[in-house]
Amino acid sequence: MSNINWVDGEEDEDFTEISPLLVQKRDQFISPTVIESLDYDRCPNEPYMNFISTKTKKIISYLNLKDWIMFSFIGIATGLVAFAIDMGVTYLSKLKFNNTYKYLETYSTLLTVPMMIYIGVSLLYCLVASAFVAFTPEAAGSGIPEIKCYLNGIRLPKVVRIKTLVCKAFGVMFSVAGGLPCGKEGPMIHSGAALGAGIPEGLSRLVKRMGYTESFFGVHDDRAKRDFISAGAAAGVSAAFGAPLGGVLFSLEEGSSFWNQALTWKTLFCSMCSAFVLQILKSTFETRKAGIGNKYSGLINFGEFKCVDGSKDCMLWGPKDLIVCILMGAVGGLMGAMFNQLNLYITKYRINHVNKKGRVIRMMEVALIGIVISALAYVSINTAGHCVRWNKNGTEEELQKLMKPWHCPQKHHLYNDYGTLAFNSQENTIKMLFHHFNYSNSNSTNSESEDLPLQATYHPLSLIIFLVLLFLTACWTYGIGVPSGLFVPCLLIGATYGRIFAFCYQQIFKTTDPSSFYPGTYALIGAAAFLGGVVRMTISLTVILIETTRNISYGLPIMLTLMVAKWVGDIFNKGLYDIHIELKHWPLLEWEAEPLWETIRAKDFMKSNLEWLNPQPTVGRVVEILKRTKHSAFPVCVYTDSVQGGGTLRRNAAEAGITVNDRSQLRLQGLILRSQIVTLLKKEHYFDSDGPEVPGLTHNQLTEFYPKYPDIDDITLTLADQNKIIDCTKYMNPCPYTVSPLAPITKVFTLFRSLGLRHLIVVNNLGEVEGIITRSELQEHHIERVYKDKVEIDNTIAGSTADLRNQPGLGGTIQRHEGVSPSDFLQIPQPTRTLRTF
Repeated sequence: MSNINWVDGEEDEDFTEISPLLVQKRDQFISPTVIESLDYDRCPNEPYMNFISTKTKKIISYLNLKDWIMFSFIGIATGLVAFAIDMGVTYLSKLKFNNTYKYLETYSTLLTVPMMIYIGVSLLYCLVASAFVAFTPEAAGSGIPEIKCYLNGIRLPKVVRIKTLVCKAFGVMFSVAGGLPCGKEGPMIHSGAALGAGIPEGLSRLVKRMGYTESFFGVHDDRAKRDFISAGAAAGVSAAFGAPLGGVLFSLEEGSSFWNQALTWKTLFCSMCSAFVLQILKSTFETRKAGIGNKYSGLINFGEFKCVDGSKDCMLWGPKDLIVCILMGAVGGLMGAMFNQLNLYITKYRINHVNKKGRVIRMMEVALIGIVISALAYVSINTAGHCVRWNKNGTEEELQKLMKPWHCPQKHHLYNDYGTLAFNSQENTIKMLFHHFNYSNSNSTNSESEDLPLQATYHPLSLIIFLVLLFLTACWTYGIGVPSGLFVPCLLIGATYGRIFAFCYQQIFKTTDPSSFYPGTYALIGAAAFLGGVVRMTISLTVILIETTRNISYGLPIMLTLMVAKWVGDIFNKGLYDIHIELKHWPLLEWEAEPLWETIRAKDFMKSNLEWLNPQPTVGRVVEILKRTKHSAFPVCVYTDSVQGGGTLRRNAAEAGITVNDRSQLRLQGLILRSQIVTLLKKEHYFDSDGPEVPGLTHNQLTEFYPKYPDIDDITLTLADQNKIIDCTKYMNPCPYTVSPLAPITKVFTLFRSLGLRHLIVVNNLGEVEGIITRSELQEHHIERVYKDKVEIDNTIAGSTADLRNQPGLGGTIQRHEGVSPSDFLQIPQPTRTLRTF
């Protein structure tokens, strides 16, 4: 198995020419990890170039058509899975709510019986959801951090397998129906990505078994697989929110480290297919007629934002509301930062004291949370709920069905406001907060109704209690051992916060005119503010919310709110997805380096302890280095005799007759991957030193084992094989990307992100190998350490230079000359660097 870091175990002392202390400190903080990187860079070796040369225009057209068909399959399958999840959640939720309400009416004076029914069914659902995660741990959570890392270039094991997809889909049905504050939209993105990986691979195996050439139908490299996963994730967003454009922007903004125009078009097509399939299935199921309806787009539907009385003269928002958006965005950013920090503390405790104790303890935690949340919801309905009068003529029929009387006399048109919030699905509750208002006759009171001001609809105390409990329970829930999304709970918390803000605004400014005050706008802005404060997404989230509301006029307020929420939240901590990525120590590569780091050069943070191969090493040497290290690639180098006027290239150190201590003897010839070497060994592609070379492998043979290459420990070699020769020149990358030791870190970041690199070799202007840079050397915590040490050393050098100037007996001041650095005055010894050869 390959590794993104270069040296495991004991490290050698390493020095550079300018700051040896800096490099010595730097190497102490590179922690080895077992997470692999993906190979997005194509290897133009001899087999690949021969493979490309056989392609004609007809074959290229066929391959392009095959890709479009594959993207359509992914979109259609994602829509089908989304429909199945939605129907499963709807059926399970109705089963729980209907039975609870039936016993509530039967035992109207004895509340313990329906309470036990409600808690018992919720507990059963939560245990089933946790059982799926116990069977497949990769199905836990929303899956967005995992997909974000995968598209960033990190190969996380088992994340996009079909087994993970099945457990994720079924698990989220039970976790959402169990009453946990989680949504099905986040897991839908993970499900789409798993379909993007599984469908092409499954068809590839099927076509291979049918005897066709797999090269023209299968997936042979990480780049093609990454494209399909990007499209699947976008299709998942499209199905979840009915937002095809938002799905494309999500994959671009939050995930992929490499993008192109063709992929944009194909991903949009895949997202459109997903949205179309889900929309036509939901519309047909609800209306029993085949067709398309706007109200059935996506797993969540915000409803139509329109005037309550149907008038076209009312204003959903005005210019003055932009100031309100800034204020609400700032408060949402603060609330999001508080949510993230509290969840960080809870998750750290969970990692150290719960997850380490096994799957049974994780299931017990889920059971405990399920019981507490169900009991709080049931008790709060009966204690904190208020009987509120509703205007039958001013309330849509669809919303009337969602109102819950819960011991309030229905003959007086009263409903329990807290019961309506807590005893509906989260999506329906969000819709109620967006569109349920009492514009007329809502201030009439009698002995059986609360004396509420106009347009209150929900008692402010009920909203505050609901907000606090939902905030705490959602924060407690995210990260437990069930499939759980984050979008819907955050939207619900934010919408509740928005309605509280609207109530305060109406009380302060005494606004009673429905044509100039629309509470749903503040609920929508509050939802965007809190969600943006938690996840810190901007472009894609703006488009997703605009597409979900189906109202382009909300574009500017939503964008302004999200920008302010992100800016305020970033002052205190990172987005919740990034926090969980850091907690799991996944080496996510940011879009760009910090501007302060621009003084750092490649030689300051590169890895100098190199393991490398000769162009034709012996099998024994190759096996020894593969078993001793976990490196994913090895520079292929030759030696040159350091003589004036030039040097002679040698094939190996024994032939050159020199000791490998001088870096000037090392010349880069190429880069060969561990997977390529293992494939050569598995296929016994080696020869005697005095015998003829074996015929070369084709590109199909070289990639035959993708994506599961053999392990070096599984390869059996005879004693005679140990002395045979492997020819690396045919299979190595003859032109790997290189960078100068003097290149600033900003340029290194640009190369890694724009090209999707896995390795970047540091080569000086003489062609000598100085070191190598991988993802682990570009991690923020490591670069921060390098930057602080560099500043400390520069200050030390500056102070020492000043002391030298002031020393007596030097004959005056020290004159500065061109090409003389402060380190020359310190006379820091430059030890030679030890290199290993095989």
